[in-house]
Amino acid sequence: MPKGAPQRPEPLRRRLRGAGLRALVRAAGAVPPPLLVGALRGAAPLALTGRQRDAVASNLAAASRWLESVQPGLGEELAGDPAGLTRRCGHFAAEQFAHWIRLARGAGPGDPGGDWVDRLVRLDPSIEILDRVLSRGRGAIVVTAHLGNWELLCARLRRRGHEGAVVGRVRRRDSSHRWLVELRRAYGVETIPQDAGARKALRILKRGGVLGLVTDLDVPRLDHRAVPFLGCPAPTMTAPASFARAWRAPLVPVRCVRSGDEYVLSVEEPLGLRPDLDRQDAELDLLRRQNETFSRWIADTPEQWAWYLPRFRGQR
Repeated sequence: MPKGAPQRPEPLRRRLRGAGLRALVRAAGAVPPPLLVGALRGAAPLALTGRQRDAVASNLAAASRWLESVQPGLGEELAGDPAGLTRRCGHFAAEQFAHWIRLARGAGPGDPGGDWVDRLVRLDPSIEILDRVLSRGRGAIVVTAHLGNWELLCARLRRRGHEGAVVGRVRRRDSSHRWLVELRRAYGVETIPQDAGARKALRILKRGGVLGLVTDLDVPRLDHRAVPFLGCPAPTMTAPASFARAWRAPLVPVRCVRSGDEYVLSVEEPLGLRPDLDRQDAELDLLRRQNETFSRWIADTPEQWAWYLPRFRGQR
């Protein structure tokens, strides 16, 4: 849009969606958490659109052969029942969304109203890997996927005392996207727009903070390269490799997934750029290893990955 040109008004459906989200947050204070989860699970089948159900089937068709190779029976089971996976993903997403609503009511460091986050999310002993990276005084570039509950992951690290920000999409003229920004602010984390450039993100690292990136989707407007994901070539955003090179720091894979009655936040060994490769090959190799990590996570807990979001080009 040309500078100075009048901005178009926000579409009515987006304003209504944003207003509905804020109303849910206000109402949630009077509803016991188990009842909120149950109500949202009941509404989950209505929440997924036909396009999202098609995305599940498309993603499964592309990934089933690889899933079968890493865990015999898994690929065949999921590919043979995309409706079942859609249902399980919808139920998990409902629980996830219920947690987001509670986070939006405030769960920042020192806020007793957020003590439930500490009880719900157990820190695996591997958290010492993140501590080790942070002890160098240059912050940490954390990468994760749309797996488990990435907002709980952020909130738990913030309540542990880690300052930082996440890089995410901020859609103009969309109240629901602004709600997500407000949600993170409520538990103490700022959102850096994906199109803001690298300088602001690098300032977070310079202060010794945590920079969070959720990097498992196809985002056509961002620079990307074709890298295997779930065994299939997939457009993969280059931002993680660019940050790793610009800051001369590794990527730290972190996930927060449901295990029984709790979530477990675990950290894996950092992924660094290989010094023996030229620039382009080193970045491609780093993105390949990142995607291999995410693929392995998805094979572990397939019902906790957002299969209903487009991943492979041509689904939109």
